[in-house]
Amino acid sequence: MSIRLAFEPSGIAAAALVGETLLEAARRAGVRIGAACGGRGRCRACGVRIEGRVDEPTASDLEVFSDGELSGGWRRACQSRVVGDARVHVPPRSAAAAIARGQEDGAGHIPMAEPVAASGLGLAVDLGTTNLAAALIDLATGRVVATGAAENPQGIFGADVISRGGRALRVPGAPAELQRLAAGAITELGGALAGGRPERIVQVAVVGNSVMSHLLLGLPVDTLVKAPYQPAVAEAQDLPAAVVGIGVAPGALLHVGSNIAGFVGSDHVAALLEVLQSPPPGRWALLDIGTNTEISLFDGHRLVSASCPSGPAFEGGALSCGMRAAAGAVERAGITADGLDLATIGGEAPVGLCGSGVLSLLAGLRRTGLVDGKGRLGLGHPAIRERGEIRAVVLASEEETGGLPVLFTQADIRNVQLAKAAIRAGLDLLLDSAGLAAGDLDHLIVAGAFGKYIDLGDAAAIGMLPELPAGRFSQVGNAAGAGARRMLACHRERRRASELARRIHYLELASRPDFQKRFIQAMAM
Repeated sequence: MSIRLAFEPSGIAAAALVGETLLEAARRAGVRIGAACGGRGRCRACGVRIEGRVDEPTASDLEVFSDGELSGGWRRACQSRVVGDARVHVPPRSAAAAIARGQEDGAGHIPMAEPVAASGLGLAVDLGTTNLAAALIDLATGRVVATGAAENPQGIFGADVISRGGRALRVPGAPAELQRLAAGAITELGGALAGGRPERIVQVAVVGNSVMSHLLLGLPVDTLVKAPYQPAVAEAQDLPAAVVGIGVAPGALLHVGSNIAGFVGSDHVAALLEVLQSPPPGRWALLDIGTNTEISLFDGHRLVSASCPSGPAFEGGALSCGMRAAAGAVERAGITADGLDLATIGGEAPVGLCGSGVLSLLAGLRRTGLVDGKGRLGLGHPAIRERGEIRAVVLASEEETGGLPVLFTQADIRNVQLAKAAIRAGLDLLLDSAGLAAGDLDHLIVAGAFGKYIDLGDAAAIGMLPELPAGRFSQVGNAAGAGARRMLACHRERRRASELARRIHYLELASRPDFQKRFIQAMAM
């Protein structure tokens, strides 16, 4: 027997099967519902409001929703079984369209000493865990024709690479499905940038972390998500785009960049390729902050790289009201004596917190003493309230949102602490390996779309970055995407990228005996 579901605000109607979860039904219908934990019941990202026959709340739903919310039909889609015809209201932070922020960085014209092609369009893609960023290039002139970004649809199976890699190992057919989602997203974004004519694209270059690249290429990921944490293939790959399911011009070629090791992939190689076009003098470090943060250190003699499993907190994932950069996302939060001073993307009413907003709010809480050095949230401010056993900063109440409140909870603070501790411990251990301290750095380069929009003073306030003179910092946006453009258009840049990947020294942080000590130290605020 099938059941009729109507999803709002998309207006999509779908048939569901008795006993399947709402999240499973939504996925089949093509309805986006956030699922930062991959549908394992470990977050609140997939909260929806159901009108109609509602399943009894699970024990874990009783912990994350208030009595009023439960009686109003709020459930997590991954935990609720379909029991009858219903209307499912997806909240704005799940349904909001992604905005291309920080993806337009890079030169408007790509130098081509050795052109890859003499005509046609090329597509350079940074295949991120959370988002894809792409640029369309005129291969005859090197001119950047258009840029854009889209959400990585693989996110329905988890916000981090371990969740997706684990699914590829556990679930029959999952590798092919994950490949199809990535290739389809590249095709769709490329087609949109090409004015609805993807057949004009004759070359595609993709960079990404090692897991993303392996899933796109259909390569096994077992050695990546389990010991020895090494890629099945490190070298750059060249093959027909159609082999992996990218639907562009017949005969179009795909270039996937070289990986360095484990979780330091071709995206970081591309970022280094861009930075090394005009490297800063002296000793410097490059941090490409994302769901997986890569760090490289130049100590004056050699480059050493490491990977930090920072998780999706700084991209809005794994938080009670986190979201990607979209309309209504809080991106700045000031704390006043009687409340909060919020700035949202697009000036819309707040519906959630994106990464820069998370960092801004937590830094403000730390500066005002409302969060102590151990990350504990205190009372004593009108925006901080206790909701049952949950203590939280209330950014918008139920009355203001007309649905769930926008909260930043004690559990959210812990998640951010874990993310920032991974980043800071990684940087400190790289410095230790070179016999350096943070103050010895002449330059600290922060890359990534998130890295472009954060306030570096906020990052230092919570201990994510070291205290350095302002002149030693720079923010370069999506350097990986800019490097990918060079690799798309020029054979010489492809060779340089491959040579760079081979000569960089890799530091495996998890195997260091002092990693846990450094990580715990870096948890301090």
